[in-house]
Amino acid sequence: MMRTIFVIGVMISIMLGAFTPVLPFAGPSLAMAQSCKARENPQETADSFIARCRKASIGRVFPTHLLHTKLGDIRKGKLWDYKTAWKLLNDRRFEK
Repeated sequence: MMRTIFVIGVMISIMLGAFTPVLPFAGPSLAMAQSCKARENPQETADSFIARCRKASIGRVFPTHLLHTKLGDIRKGKLWDYKTAWKLLNDRRFEK
């Protein structure tokens, strides 16, 4: 009896999950962001912004330890690597 109830519960959850719209690989910050200007997306992480708005070649020169940092924090950073990252994010050579 319990096994039948469990199986029915799993089937219902699968059916409900199949009908909910989901954007693949999109977190809330990515789904909400529309602009490809770094200044207008301060809550988005650098790696999601790069994936959405920049060419892959930026990865060769972008500081890897800042990939999971929010754009607002990169903009406010005072160290050389933050300044380099901000310049690269706004460089027109890397726009898609």
